[in-house]
Amino acid sequence: MSIRFVFLMLISVIVVDTALAGGTGGRLVAVSGTVWIQEPGADETRARAGEELTPGTIIRTDTDGQAEVTLEDGSIMVVQSNSSVVLSGIKRQQRKKTSILIFFGRIWNKVSRKLGERASYEVNTPIVVCGVRGTDFEAAVGDDGSVRIRVDQGIVYVTDEGHDETVNAGEEIESDPDGIGEVKVAEDRPDWKQWQSRKRERVRQQGRDIIDKFKERILSRKEKLERLRTRQKEIELKRKAAEERARAGDPDAIEEIRRYNQQLVSIADDIADLGDAAGSQFGLVDHFADLAIDPRFQMIDGKYVEAEAASMKRIKAMFDEMIAEGTDISMEAMEKMLQEMSKGQRGSLKFPKGSSADDLWGSDEKNPKPE
Repeated sequence: MSIRFVFLMLISVIVVDTALAGGTGGRLVAVSGTVWIQEPGADETRARAGEELTPGTIIRTDTDGQAEVTLEDGSIMVVQSNSSVVLSGIKRQQRKKTSILIFFGRIWNKVSRKLGERASYEVNTPIVVCGVRGTDFEAAVGDDGSVRIRVDQGIVYVTDEGHDETVNAGEEIESDPDGIGEVKVAEDRPDWKQWQSRKRERVRQQGRDIIDKFKERILSRKEKLERLRTRQKEIELKRKAAEERARAGDPDAIEEIRRYNQQLVSIADDIADLGDAAGSQFGLVDHFADLAIDPRFQMIDGKYVEAEAASMKRIKAMFDEMIAEGTDISMEAMEKMLQEMSKGQRGSLKFPKGSSADDLWGSDEKNPKPE
């Protein structure tokens, strides 16, 4: 078997699925009251109807604010007053997904029924993750991190650390840092203002206990992330060895590379999901810190909460770095190399110096081409 034929087969299996999802985007279709948006790396600005929202954008509403967003998948999200949410900026490789993170506040969701079998709509809260398709529901996060999910139509699947509950139309469920509660009949006209007021008073009085429980959850997710990254690096080393054998003309290495690529893609998507779930927790911790330093709020144990929030901010920096590294599996360089090969820019296996071939195999100086 010729070296050129092996390389062509190799490239064909590495390009698993180039239609990557770069995060969740949308468009502001209506704004009332005071609403701010903040794109990644930019300052916060007042929101205006008609603005395009890139993945990673934070939407924050004041006491009089409300924002309606049409998402790229056709779903509609209404951000109610006193809320902070973000459109996920983490890319997926294979699991096509619309992902929303709530830090605190309340959103109403009308999920598009046009989502395909591989697509889903997910709402990440500091405690539970809600997975849905073709559903109308509300999701609220209190100032203490408690969560309330209320379903109008369809079904919502609520998950917390291996504990799953199914919430049908006309039902609701609440969760707090101690776990998921029981599914019950939904109130016809819930008093959201009163519910939020109770949760706000709870964090004022029990801030130390609450932030300790969220720190425990964050550290647990950090351990899971570290295990995933370790596994990812182990597979990358095995794939590198298989690539060397394929470059030497071993056809049996092709199937190995195919398996390793699929494993890496799957782990990258697991890391993306973990990043969104933890992201909502970090956002809530920042909210705890804001409440702790607000003299009007008078949080008991405010100094302790402030110090713990600062500690978790350092953990977040490490977390974000691992998420970025773990999801940085781009197939674009592989496509580019295939195009270069088809043009015969190095003859049978010759590429221009500095081409994307070097990204995969290394330069000729470091890896001489076998004769």
